[in-house]
Amino acid sequence: MEKDLRDAYAALKLLRADLVKTRRDKRALEASLSHLQTHGPPPSAAQARESRETQQMQHEDANAQLWRLAAIYESRLAEMEIQLLHNNCQKKEATPEVEDNQQEVEEVEKLALLHKLHSLTATVEQQTQTMLAQQAAFALQKGELETTLEDTQHQLQAEKSRATDALLEQQAAKERYEFLETQVEILKQDKKTLEEENHTLHKNLATHAQTSRILQQQVQEKDEELTVHEKTIQEQKERQERYITTLRDLENTCEMFKTQDAASEAKRSAETKEYEAKLADIQETYTFKVAKLENELETTHKQLTAATTSRAIELKEQDVKFQAVLDKLRQQEQQATTLRDLETNFADVQAKLTIAETKLADGVKQYEQQLAQASQKLLVQEQDHEQHVSSLRDVENELARVQTQLTDTEAKLQLNVTLFDEKLAQTCQLAAEHEKTARVLAMEKKALQQDVREARQTSKVKTEELLHFQSMMKQKTGDHSQRLSQYQARCERLETQLLSSEDHKVYESNPSGELRTFHGLNDAEIIALPSSKAWVILHSAITKLEDFFPYLEALSSALQDVLALCKSHATFLPTLCERFEDKTVSDKTQPVLVMALKLVRFAAVLKTQVQQDDAVVTLKAVQGFRKRVLDALAQWYECGVDGCDQSGNGSMPTPTFTTTSRETALILQNWTSDRTKQLGVRRWLARMEAYPGVPPLRGASSNRVLELPPESCTLELEDMTPEVKDAFLLLLIPILKQNRALHVRVLTRYTENRGSTSSCDGGTGKVWAMRIHVQSAVTLQTRKSRPTSFKLTSTDDSPRPLAPNSPASSVSSSTSSSASSRLQIIQERLQYLHNNA
Repeated sequence: MEKDLRDAYAALKLLRADLVKTRRDKRALEASLSHLQTHGPPPSAAQARESRETQQMQHEDANAQLWRLAAIYESRLAEMEIQLLHNNCQKKEATPEVEDNQQEVEEVEKLALLHKLHSLTATVEQQTQTMLAQQAAFALQKGELETTLEDTQHQLQAEKSRATDALLEQQAAKERYEFLETQVEILKQDKKTLEEENHTLHKNLATHAQTSRILQQQVQEKDEELTVHEKTIQEQKERQERYITTLRDLENTCEMFKTQDAASEAKRSAETKEYEAKLADIQETYTFKVAKLENELETTHKQLTAATTSRAIELKEQDVKFQAVLDKLRQQEQQATTLRDLETNFADVQAKLTIAETKLADGVKQYEQQLAQASQKLLVQEQDHEQHVSSLRDVENELARVQTQLTDTEAKLQLNVTLFDEKLAQTCQLAAEHEKTARVLAMEKKALQQDVREARQTSKVKTEELLHFQSMMKQKTGDHSQRLSQYQARCERLETQLLSSEDHKVYESNPSGELRTFHGLNDAEIIALPSSKAWVILHSAITKLEDFFPYLEALSSALQDVLALCKSHATFLPTLCERFEDKTVSDKTQPVLVMALKLVRFAAVLKTQVQQDDAVVTLKAVQGFRKRVLDALAQWYECGVDGCDQSGNGSMPTPTFTTTSRETALILQNWTSDRTKQLGVRRWLARMEAYPGVPPLRGASSNRVLELPPESCTLELEDMTPEVKDAFLLLLIPILKQNRALHVRVLTRYTENRGSTSSCDGGTGKVWAMRIHVQSAVTLQTRKSRPTSFKLTSTDDSPRPLAPNSPASSVSSSTSSSASSRLQIIQERLQYLHNNA
């Protein structure tokens, strides 16, 4: 009997060990599921297949061992029953009938124990079935969770793609706005050309009026000559009477010409007044339309900026909400792992307690308790699963709400885009109207030009008639030509004397020191003003003299050539001039001698004026003044926030590209052809733009942090054209100033060669140098010290202080840039808009 009980107890221990092993397998499966939930699916399908096969093999081995143990246990029970029956038969034969009752009681107890063992095996089988069902349920839950995660990832990718599409649409709208700005600039240029054409028309009208006045003066001179002839020809009465008749006829014709000239002048003045009134009306309408267009462009720009800011704020809020939901899910998973750890600890404690038990009844009771606890754990796991499902539903609801918000924002953006397109259509209509007005003005201009041509033809006909009458007069008055020439020579001498006396009076009455040409101020009053106001007055005066110096140079060269020609041929010019003037006689051109006298007098007056001012204005003084101006310009000058003060372009919008784009590459190519210098400057700009981070290089990680020196760093650039300098100031410096973690200063200076005599400020010469000084905003607030020069492309490794007079020897270009880099960038943007449209 004791041996049978021991065998039964050993079988129960084996069953207990099998149950512990199955629990461990179950925990391993749960841990693998939690790992999959936290870390996502496995990296490859082959590994997932291998893990599933290993798990199935483990489950099959466990089930086979359980069935094997059950079969062994049943065979042992059958053997025990057979042995009991055999023992009972032997004892019946050997023992008396008194012990039959005790044997029956023992058999009943054994049968009860066997019944308990059968019930335990049945419960073990049920538990194995429930464990298999739980494993299948866990696998289904895992698949559902993986599908939900994949759906959420797809939704996130779709939202990101929508956000990128919105950003692209915003960039397209900005580029359209820039295209409209260029169109407005073109319209302004057309306006300037129309104003210049109007000015030229006024000049032509003025020249025509002057020609008519000259003709009137010539007619008056002829009248005077006739009166002189009447006085001189008193002796010849017959000839005088004929001459008087001819003179009367000429006077009548002259009066007719005068009346016709007066009528034509009145008509021309009326036509000019009407044309000026029309031009004034057109200019007023054009200015009103341009102002309206500018206001509409400003409103659209403000609306676009507001829409972009609201879009960015909504996207940020959605990202924050999504991160909060993810944090909640992670906290729930951590709680589940902690609960599982507690369960494992509790199971280990129970295993240790069950090992210490000695009796079968206590072991059975503990086993029943463990089964109850397992059922409770299953209930808890089901509750956790339900909570997880509810949290997933909440996440789905939040995602649906986010999607609705995204649809609302997209609808708003589409409305804004439609409004912008409508405004574009309005601007195009206004541009078409402006073109129509320009065509009307061109037609009117052509009509006026035709009227001017007709007037010129009439004037030519009149001049031909006058020449005919003059030829008749010359034929009749050939005898008195010598006297008239003498009289003209005397009159010209008197005129030269009068003009010289008037010039001396002007110079005596208006000395150079007392002139008030600068806005009614003399030199002392201008010097007493502040330097900024004085330089403003000087700038306006110099701009007024820009057209005079080329004219003076051309006039002096032409005057020198003519006077040298007269000097070299002075011996035989008198006879040739008389012969030439006898052949070609006209009232428009003056005689050669008169014109030569006027030119010589002008040159003499200019010489005397230069000799008078020689003490102040000399060649050496001007050259020294130029050297001092160049020394002043060679100092470093800090530019303002919206670009250099010399550019005069005002505040510009921030560019949409970065320092690593094609536009920056074009600017650097226009600056220099050296690839190493271009790469050095691009890397420096990219590092400063990405501060405090560093852009990842090839094969390097992006977790590095740029550490600026405590004194800050400076990039020096030399041999820059004005176009490249303006491109740096208007396009690249605003990109660096977008980074709030940096404090950017820009210094420029003019580095023209001192030995050159001509200035290259407005040309394509490489006469500019630049320093881009970058300092951390935090260090700027904490300490105020002088920065050191950190050159990326210089050969000298020793740092130098950022002194205003320090010589720049870092980066210099070797090729001349003929085209402006800013214009190239604008052309590329226009081409991009045209291609996208």
